[in-house]
Amino acid sequence: MSVVDSRQGPGTLTLGTMTGAGCQMSNVRLVPSRTETDGTATLCDPSPAPMVETSWALAGTAIQDWERSDGFVEFARLNDGLTVAFEWVPNTGKDVTFTGSAQVRAVEFGGDVSAQNTTDWEFPVIGDIERVDAP
Repeated sequence: MSVVDSRQGPGTLTLGTMTGAGCQMSNVRLVPSRTETDGTATLCDPSPAPMVETSWALAGTAIQDWERSDGFVEFARLNDGLTVAFEWVPNTGKDVTFTGSAQVRAVEFGGDVSAQNTTDWEFPVIGDIERVDAP
């Protein structure tokens, strides 16, 4: 098998009605997390395998745009707690899109004076992620 160099960008990120979110992002990723619980022991199987559940988050790093009423920081503040559809195209030249629904969380903003401040953010994915390959 040969090496595949899957680089992001140029790409897009749409969050609900906010179509330009990707322009503020220096990093976007889908992050899995796993929880394990003990299986139910029975007489026949006193040590069952653990039950594993995977959940996802849409996460990234955004260049802060707090002065814009239509920017990412204000979108996150106004939609805190709401579930919105997302569509992430990591690279428009690769014909792969990831879609789903995520719960918006307000994000931190502010920071160092005279600096281009960034904010790390993470929105829990509700339900499944779908991968769509262009025909």
